[in-house]
Amino acid sequence: MKRTLKEKHGSKEWLLSRWRDEQGRCVFGASDVPVLMGASPYKTRGELFADKLNEPVVQPDSAVFRRGNLLEKPLLEAASEFLGVNIYTPEYVYREDRFSVSLDGVDSELAPSVVVEAKTTTRYSINDATDLPAEWLWQGWTQQAVLNCPVWFSVLDRDLKISMVCCPENREAIDSLRLEAEVFGDWIDQGVVPDEELNNFSADDITRIYKVEPTSVELDVQVIDWLVALEDARQQSKQATELETKAKDAIAQMLKGHEIGLVNGVQVVSWKQQAGKMSFDMTRLKSEQPELVKQYEKQGNPYRVMRTHRKKAN
Repeated sequence: MKRTLKEKHGSKEWLLSRWRDEQGRCVFGASDVPVLMGASPYKTRGELFADKLNEPVVQPDSAVFRRGNLLEKPLLEAASEFLGVNIYTPEYVYREDRFSVSLDGVDSELAPSVVVEAKTTTRYSINDATDLPAEWLWQGWTQQAVLNCPVWFSVLDRDLKISMVCCPENREAIDSLRLEAEVFGDWIDQGVVPDEELNNFSADDITRIYKVEPTSVELDVQVIDWLVALEDARQQSKQATELETKAKDAIAQMLKGHEIGLVNGVQVVSWKQQAGKMSFDMTRLKSEQPELVKQYEKQGNPYRVMRTHRKKAN
């Protein structure tokens, strides 16, 4: 195991430390591993592949991250009281093989004998180890793989209950994640996507992975079925939008100035007045302060537009 000083959480330098090691090899943070192992409800392996292929970009804090950061300290204090040792946030990132993990809490940053992961959730009720979701278990097993010591979860759950739960040991899981990290990491290092993996990638993932070239490629004839499906889906979406507009118009014509619509005395629809949304007058700002606007403009990510070009039958 190797230790390196931890950069400010969420900074570009911190993100880079979880992106590549000193040799330029792809590495995974503990939060990447549930995605790698197909256990994340929030991100796919295709998104992870694209993330690891492209240099990370600092993202604005979300409400979830702010909540977690604010509650981390009291959860570590609860862990200290429960375990009978002082638990604090280390100043190091811990590395081994393809893993680079930042830890919420340890009893000793030079030679940890226990790790604490602080968790806040509105999704789960946690009473014992059987309640731990797969995404958390994979994080815990990653930390066990790197630190080789017990990992405890200090949790504030959806019932506003604080509990301390030890991550169960699972050597088979650790062996499988080491193997998967090496295989997947090598794909990233080589910039190669195996066909069996590419089959699970979305169009957005592929946009981020491949550089567009002004070239053509001969496609399998089965693409015609997908082109027909795409055209049908777009037509159905257009028809659905038109039908929605038509239905709303008809209902509005019956409601007129009334908020509530009844059928046989039972409410079936409401149409209430709401305050207008606040908006930013960018057109006026560009007109009156063009130089100021230029200081804050930034180029968005490139995107690709897919159009069908099938010849219509006569």
